[in-house]
Amino acid sequence: MAQQGTVPLATVESAGSESGITLIIHAGAGDRGKHHTPERSAQVQADLRRALDAGYTVLEAGGAAEDAVVAAIHVMEDAPEFNAGRGAALTSDGLARMDACLMDGDGEVGAVAGVGTVKNPIDAARAVKNQTKHVLFADPTDEEIAAWGVETRPNEYFVTEARRRSLAEAQAGGDAWAKRAGEAGGTEAQGGVIGDEKHGTIGAVARDAAGRIAAGTSTGGITNQMHGRVGDSPLPGCGTFADQRTVAVSCTGIGEAFIKAVAAHQVADRVRFAGESVHDAAVATLEEVAAHHGDGGMIVLPATGRGVVAYNSEMMNFGYRSAAGERVNG
Repeated sequence: MAQQGTVPLATVESAGSESGITLIIHAGAGDRGKHHTPERSAQVQADLRRALDAGYTVLEAGGAAEDAVVAAIHVMEDAPEFNAGRGAALTSDGLARMDACLMDGDGEVGAVAGVGTVKNPIDAARAVKNQTKHVLFADPTDEEIAAWGVETRPNEYFVTEARRRSLAEAQAGGDAWAKRAGEAGGTEAQGGVIGDEKHGTIGAVARDAAGRIAAGTSTGGITNQMHGRVGDSPLPGCGTFADQRTVAVSCTGIGEAFIKAVAAHQVADRVRFAGESVHDAAVATLEEVAAHHGDGGMIVLPATGRGVVAYNSEMMNFGYRSAAGERVNG
């Protein structure tokens, strides 16, 4: 990880096929952290493959891009290695508070922020999209969640020993990103230390056999974040976006910086109005994220053409599958 407030240049990799069904997923970007082990890396890769299996099976059966995105995210939300669903990062008061967003290429979108009992937050986001006239619910009530038919669990279900340890470490010390943000005059330092969950957001973008695209993102936020903090993930256009005329995007990283850059929508605008390739649009957008003292990554999939995985952090967990083949990096 670069020091003294600098952010590395973006790494970009093409993903998927020029046409036909494609699924790209991510499970966070950042530095590997002091708790990284070969065993943990192997588990991350296994869970990424399971997520690809779940989502791609939907696409192969002729299912919709939205269904594939949800299926892939379900697997990652249920895997405690990732910062979403079970295994979410903990707030300063030791609770799991999760955000999610789901958007299809027609512009229909739903999102939730601050949920603490929804087993799979992406399901709550989908319920908002499909069952309400609204876009974003902050901390929906138990009655609303029950009416949506979304499965719940007590908050303790989401809390793992690894996340408790990370919270304790965060509250006992400082973090290079928080210090850099403070020195740069940003407000991100208020969020506290992030540790191994630094950019642990998960997400997926998909293109189905009919050429429809969709994007979804789910996160537990950042370790030791202040009560009520909301990052970019549930905000359409910031951490998640899909437009049938251009691209589907899911981001992960320093949420405040991605919000300031309106990152996901910026990628789409660069493709649509400036005529940039998805590669160039992703790189330029990450440069603006870096200008706001942030790093992280994104997955981008156009309605036509190959997608990209792009990140300006030390590493990124990702995977993709199409007729052209599969790759998993974790």
